[in-house]
Amino acid sequence: MGEAILFTLFSLSAVAFALGMVFRRNAVHCALHLVGVLLSLSGMFVLLHAQFIAAIQILVYAGAIMVLFLFVVMLLNVKGETPLLTPGAAKGFGFFFAFIAFVELLWIVVSQGGTEGEPAPVPALPPNFGSPAEIGKILYTTWLFPFEVTSILLMIAVVGAVVLAKRKFA
Repeated sequence: MGEAILFTLFSLSAVAFALGMVFRRNAVHCALHLVGVLLSLSGMFVLLHAQFIAAIQILVYAGAIMVLFLFVVMLLNVKGETPLLTPGAAKGFGFFFAFIAFVELLWIVVSQGGTEGEPAPVPALPPNFGSPAEIGKILYTTWLFPFEVTSILLMIAVVGAVVLAKRKFA
């Protein structure tokens, strides 16, 4: 019962922060709302008994990656720029993606139910599930290529932001 209440609180806060992130105009406020989403998700990971993933979620994403995002936003100084979308179009996109997320969540809730009101059986987890050694083994064997592609894309994004900022100030 307590886990259901905590899950509800974490999911509602994640949705609230996500909506705040979509509808804010200030890029720094959007980044801070994204930190709220990431912290809510780490709370959900704790409820799933994946404490290592929750800690990494906070340290890597809410810590390092968000500091990088804020650095790039402040480096580019996007305050005086003209927006790419009009406020009406931006809200339309926000409502569209919120609707898609709601439909997806509804589909997940409907499809996860067991038969005749009984909960679906929970599969047993392997003994080393969520351990740093198991995560490292999977990350550097099965998921090595996507992991490296992601790191290269992040590096390209930072270099691109620095080049754009240098052009603007030069």
